[in-house]
Amino acid sequence: MSTTHADWPGLDCERRSLIRDGLVLRYHHTTPAPHKLWLVVALPFGIPVSVLAPALAALRPAFNVITWESRYLFDLDVPFTGEEALAPDDHVDDMLAVLAALQVDRCRLIGYCSGAGFALLAATRRPDCFRDVVLVSGEFQLFRRGHAATAYQHSIDGFLPVVAQSRETAAAIFTTMAEVSAAAADEETQLQRQMNAPFTSEERLFRYACSYMAYRDFDALTLARQVTQPTLVIGGGCDEHTRPENAHAIADALPRATLHVDEHADHYAFCTPDSPVLDAIMRHLGH
Repeated sequence: MSTTHADWPGLDCERRSLIRDGLVLRYHHTTPAPHKLWLVVALPFGIPVSVLAPALAALRPAFNVITWESRYLFDLDVPFTGEEALAPDDHVDDMLAVLAALQVDRCRLIGYCSGAGFALLAATRRPDCFRDVVLVSGEFQLFRRGHAATAYQHSIDGFLPVVAQSRETAAAIFTTMAEVSAAAADEETQLQRQMNAPFTSEERLFRYACSYMAYRDFDALTLARQVTQPTLVIGGGCDEHTRPENAHAIADALPRATLHVDEHADHYAFCTPDSPVLDAIMRHLGH
C-alpha cells in the first residue's frame, strides 16, 4: 500500500483475496499454527492494514490473527457512485466471509475505533462464532445521541456530510485541505500518515465520507445491551478522537463488561509498539 513507509514495521502476514458481491475483498492473516486460537481484528474503515503491525507483533505469538481491508476504500479503480452498500452490516458480512474462507468457526474479536462498532454488531449477530470481544478506543457515535464529544468529532461530523454530497464538492474541499496540510506534511509521523490515508486524495476522501454517512447513525448502545460475550472496553484519557466517558457508557450497557481506561493513552495506543494498551489486551485474553 502506498501508505507503508520504510521505517515502519513490516506487516509479516499472508495476503489473500476473495470475490464478494462483485468486489475483490482483500484480507491478511498470520501463518496459521494449529495450537493457536484465531483472533480477528476489525480496523476502522478507510485505514490501511499496515497500521496493525505493532499490535500484530504483540498478538501473533499467542494467536492466528486475521484482518481485512474496507470495501471500496483501497481499490480506487473499482467504480464508485456513492450509493454502494457501506452499512455496518456490509462490513460485518465481509468479516464473516473472510472467516468462512479460512474455515474459522470460533475466534476472538478485537474492534478498533469504528471497527469497535462493527465488532459489537458481529458479536450480536454471531455469538456462536465470537467467544469474547475487545473494544479499543471505540468510535460509537454516542456524541450524536447527547454523550460527551471531542472537537475532532464535531469537526468530522460537520465536514464529511458536505464532502459526501458530490465528487465536485469533495474535489473543492480536498484542494483546500491539501493547501492547508502541505506545510505540516513533513512533520507527520509514519503512523499519522497511515491514519490520514482517507485524506490523501479527493477520491479517497469522497469514498471515506460516503462510508462515514453509512455509519453516522450507528446505534451502539442498543447493540451493546444485546452482547452476551465477556467484553473488554478500553478508553484513553488523552484520546482526542473520542472521550473516555463514551467507553464508560458502552461498558455500562454491556451485560458482561470489564472497563479499562488508561489515563495516558491516546487514540493511537493500539497502534504503538510496546503500548500499555496492548499489554492490557493480552492480559484480558489470558496471555
